[in-house]
Amino acid sequence: MNILFVDQTAKLSGGELALLDIVTPYKDGSKVILFEDGPLRAELVKRQVKVEIIIPNGALNNIRRGSRIPMASITSLVRLARSVAQEAKNFDFIFANSQKAGLISVLAGQLASKPVVWYLHDILNSEHFGKAQLLAARYTARKSTQILVNSKSTKEALQILTGRNDNTHLIYNAFNTKPFVQTANSQENQREALGFDSRPLVGVFGRLSPWKGQDVFLRTLAMMPAVHGLIVGSPMFGEDAYAQHLEQEIKTLGLENRVKLLGFRSDIPELMKTCDIIAHTSIAPEPFGRVIVEGMLSGRPVVASKSGGPNEIIENGVTGMLYTPGDSQALQSVLSEIINEPEQALLMAQRGRETALNRFSLDNMHKRLDDIITVCFNQQKTTLCGESV
Repeated sequence: MNILFVDQTAKLSGGELALLDIVTPYKDGSKVILFEDGPLRAELVKRQVKVEIIIPNGALNNIRRGSRIPMASITSLVRLARSVAQEAKNFDFIFANSQKAGLISVLAGQLASKPVVWYLHDILNSEHFGKAQLLAARYTARKSTQILVNSKSTKEALQILTGRNDNTHLIYNAFNTKPFVQTANSQENQREALGFDSRPLVGVFGRLSPWKGQDVFLRTLAMMPAVHGLIVGSPMFGEDAYAQHLEQEIKTLGLENRVKLLGFRSDIPELMKTCDIIAHTSIAPEPFGRVIVEGMLSGRPVVASKSGGPNEIIENGVTGMLYTPGDSQALQSVLSEIINEPEQALLMAQRGRETALNRFSLDNMHKRLDDIITVCFNQQKTTLCGESV
């Protein structure tokens, strides 16, 4: 089976990390097209995956989640779709891994007469996207042969927006557990290197974005003078102003000696094991929440906002703790509970790790994906598959 994978970005965000694990078993005879160069291309090359960069003009690159789509961008989009369609002639089908890639891929699929699988990693609602982006998503959903979703919450939002329920398959993100299993737990040495002492350390991981709620975390720490904080991640998609806002908030709240912003890091397993607690702080519904599972794999108690994907990952009070999104006092309460009850926290962390190992393994994901691809495309009948939930 020869697959043409398409993704709009080469940054290592959640959807792109998922793509890395999806592509690898299909790398022989397949290819990835990216619309920019960056760390993802380097990771793909390292895994011996064929990659091609097709750079669109600036008009298309400048489209943001809440912006309009000008005519210049539409013209660029059509040109890009033609380029992808030319490549697609040599493959069995197109696998689109993002919204922009999905729109371009369905256009290319029509030009090249190829089926399209769209892997949706976003909750499609007005909290996350503007009217133009939601309109494009409706079109993409209507023209996609099959749609994969990363959570029930993502699927529900898709159904509300588009009414589509057929040929829609739930495939949770999966994880390579080796980096978490093999990482030596040199917590004290790592803390000392980072400039922290033995006081409780809470870590927040992920891209810096207003809806990810790192500012909620800072307000929470301002109420917990005996707790230190670690924020790991960098801004993407034009959100640099938010990173500057966080730096200012740290100063305003007097947290300079207790909170560190590390920016983008590749040693996530090591850093997570350095922390006592992993916190997820999104204020809008999270499509999935990779850092939640990574925290569980690290053997640390995980606290997450109770909205979207986290509800499907965590059993509250058993494998982690959930709290009301955006409520800094609620976050302070659950963090304090974990800190003050270390034996219960350890048991919860152990249960969380076992759950993550069982539910989000690469083997399970690959078998699920392979079944869908085999049934739907090897027989060259794109309407063969029924709904999968």
